[in-house]
Amino acid sequence: MLPVAAERLEQAPSPAAREAAERSNEGVLGFLLQGVELEAMPRSTDERLAEALAPVWTKLDTIIDMLGRLSYRDVALPPLHEAELGPGHFAWLSALPQEPGRWLRLELYFDPIFREPVVVFARVASCADNGAEAGCWVRAELCELSQAVGEKFARLALLAQRRQRSQRPIHPAIRGEP
Repeated sequence: MLPVAAERLEQAPSPAAREAAERSNEGVLGFLLQGVELEAMPRSTDERLAEALAPVWTKLDTIIDMLGRLSYRDVALPPLHEAELGPGHFAWLSALPQEPGRWLRLELYFDPIFREPVVVFARVASCADNGAEAGCWVRAELCELSQAVGEKFARLALLAQRRQRSQRPIHPAIRGEP
């Protein structure tokens, strides 16, 4: 699940628009990955130090959350969409059908507090009616990203997917419970 905004384009994105998105993505991806890396850093095993720092970590988290809410109070996240991100493509459940061949500017939001999107350009490859579900399953081929931005983007997508899977409740039958 990912907040996604899709804007239809009349033509392929210009080289200037792609370059501007690339520069913006470099900063956004760097910031988001820095936060993930800080979270994943090994913590000291000294229990007394960890216990003493716990209130500080709590206050810092609260301050960061408050600053994020203040900074982005006028920025509403787009609705969550079921999404699939693979090498070179992005697919999502869209409320609006998209015509194959149409160019899109996609804004993908990976953090609910830091509301800066990763912007990618894509061309719709297919759009299939989802039947019982409301909307259409849209698959779009992503424009090529530079190697540095592409690697960061792929890493952030993988980490976001892992985080979402770890936060999902595990069904009792899977845990072996009746």
